[in-house]
Amino acid sequence: MAPRYLHLAVALLAAPALALRTVKWSVQSTKSVAASPTFAAWFEGGSAAVNEAIVAANDAISGTKDLGGGRFEARVKSASFPLVQLEPVMTFTCERDGGAVTVRLDEQRMEATGPSWATRIVVAVAEIMDTTSSSRFSVADGELTCDATVEASFNVPRWVPIPLKSIQEGGLKAVTKQVEGDVATMVVNLLKNDPKDEFEVGSGI
Repeated sequence: MAPRYLHLAVALLAAPALALRTVKWSVQSTKSVAASPTFAAWFEGGSAAVNEAIVAANDAISGTKDLGGGRFEARVKSASFPLVQLEPVMTFTCERDGGAVTVRLDEQRMEATGPSWATRIVVAVAEIMDTTSSSRFSVADGELTCDATVEASFNVPRWVPIPLKSIQEGGLKAVTKQVEGDVATMVVNLLKNDPKDEFEVGSGI
């Protein structure tokens, strides 16, 4: 049986809104890299493969599934906790506007394996943060550009002995670093789909 203190932790997380303080972060990041004409042609082709490659460009994604209609399911690399394995699952929508593709996070859920009492606690903690994100990818003037916006918020119980300002400032630095790193990685990974490389290998160049 789980110790009573673990049940108390879940109860505290479910405390009424009046006992909570809300922390919000909003981060924007842009990254551009040189893109070849063959990549631009592939990108502008507008196929489902392009959309899926964009969703899969983040290093944290371990697998993707085409749900149809421009929607994709993405599984994030699992994280290990004592007794529990946690795997976030996200659903994205890709929309093409002219020569650009915008990817939006529609929903996310947590899948956990382990003892039921432990998985309930880990999932409850993991789901206290609410996140929205959108990333716009475009190719123009020989460059691939990603403009990303991420907003995150969560409620902090008043009993937590940390000033809200410290959580706000420290969290913003961490989220900004993460977003900037993800954007830089995504454009580089997306460029790996350049058909030029396949052509050169197949041609023996």
